[in-house]
Amino acid sequence: MRNRVILLLILCISLLVTMPCSAGLGESTGIAQDITHLAKIQLSHHRSEVGVLTDGDYRSEWKIQKNGYAEFSLPDDLPCHTLYVLMGGEPDDLIVEAEENGSWREVPVEGVRFNTQCIPLNGETHFRLREARGPLRLMEVRLFGEGGLPDDVVNFHAIADKADLMILACHPDDDILWLGGLMPLYAGQLDMNVQVAYMTSRFHYRRCEAMDALWHCGVHFGPVFAGLPDSGTIQYTEAVTMWGGIQETARVIARMIRQFRPEVLVTQDAKGEYGHPQHRLMSAACTQAVTMAADPTIRVLNDLTPWEVKKYYIHLYPEDTLVLDFERPLRAFGGKSAFEVAKEAFLLHKSQQTGRYEVSIDGPYDIRRFGLAYSTVGPDEAHDGLFEHLGELYEKEKSLK
Repeated sequence: MRNRVILLLILCISLLVTMPCSAGLGESTGIAQDITHLAKIQLSHHRSEVGVLTDGDYRSEWKIQKNGYAEFSLPDDLPCHTLYVLMGGEPDDLIVEAEENGSWREVPVEGVRFNTQCIPLNGETHFRLREARGPLRLMEVRLFGEGGLPDDVVNFHAIADKADLMILACHPDDDILWLGGLMPLYAGQLDMNVQVAYMTSRFHYRRCEAMDALWHCGVHFGPVFAGLPDSGTIQYTEAVTMWGGIQETARVIARMIRQFRPEVLVTQDAKGEYGHPQHRLMSAACTQAVTMAADPTIRVLNDLTPWEVKKYYIHLYPEDTLVLDFERPLRAFGGKSAFEVAKEAFLLHKSQQTGRYEVSIDGPYDIRRFGLAYSTVGPDEAHDGLFEHLGELYEKEKSLK
C-alpha cells in the first residue's frame, strides 16, 4: 500500500512538472488578459494625471485638449487586441491611431459609437487616442490581449433597427429603478430587440453607468440620449419651459418612436414616481407622442415614416392593469430572477447610491405594475404579458410559462 502511495505521488509531481505554465488568465480560460498595467502611458500634458485613466472611478477624468493625445506602448510580445475606452464628449470625436513605420495611421472604428467604446486593435503595441473636433474627457482606459472579453466589458456596437420593445426613461437609472425587470426578462431571457432611450443626462459618467447596467441586464443594443437639459430641482412649469414646451417634447419622443418602430412602448409613471417634474413632463409628452408618431400630417416629422405603436404601457397606470412576473428564475442569468438582476444593475449606477431609492416589488413604486394606456389590438384579456395579441412575440413571451 505504501509503495502505491509513493508511486502515485511521483506520478502527480511528474504531471505538474511537465504541464505548461500559463502566462495569464487568457491562456488558461480563453478570456482575454487585461494588460493595462503592462502599458507605458504618456499624456501630452499633465503627466501626473495618468492614474485617473485606470482608477476605476468614472468621475475622475483627463481632458484631451486641442492637438493633445494619450499614447500607449506595450511590449512586443503582449500586443493589444481590444481597446476599451470610457469617455465624455461626443463619441465620434475620438480618433484612434496606430504607429506604423514611424508614422501614425488611423484605426477604422465600425458601428455606432458610444461613450463606452470597445475598439478592435488587431494586435497593436504602440497607439494613441486624440480628439477630432472638440475636447474629449477620458474617464477609463483598459487594454486587452487576444481572446474573449470579460463579462463586465460593455460591447455595444449598434442601436435597434426595429424594436420589439422601446423603454423610455427620463434619466439614466430611472429605467432600472422603476422599470428594471423589463430588460432582464425581455432582452436577456427572451432575446427580444429592446431599445432604451433617455431624455436627459447631465454627466457623461452617468451615461457610462447606464451602459454598464443595461449590459448587465442582457440588452443587446446601446442606448440613445435625446440630449435635453437636466433640471435639478425646479417646478413643473419651469421644466416644461426648459424642454421647449410639451408639444416640442412630444415631437422629440415621436421622432424616436418613428426611428425605432416599437411594437410596445413603456414609460414611467404619469405622476413622476415621487413627483419629479421632468418625469411627469416626459410621461405626459410620451402619451401625446404615441398619436403624433402615427400622424402623417406632422410636417416636422416627415423625414421619418409614420409609425403606430401597437401597445403603450405606463408604469403604475391605474387602468387595464398588468402585474408582470419578475420573480421567476431565468436561465439566462443562472437562475436569478429579473428582480434580482435589476437590483444588481442598479448598484452599477455607483454615483446614485445615496440610499434614497431602491428597486422594489413592494410599496408605491412596484416595478411589476403597469397599465395599458393605448392599444390598437384591443384591451388585455389574459393580463399575462406586454405582448398579448401580438402574434409570435406573444408566443415567445408565453414560452416562459
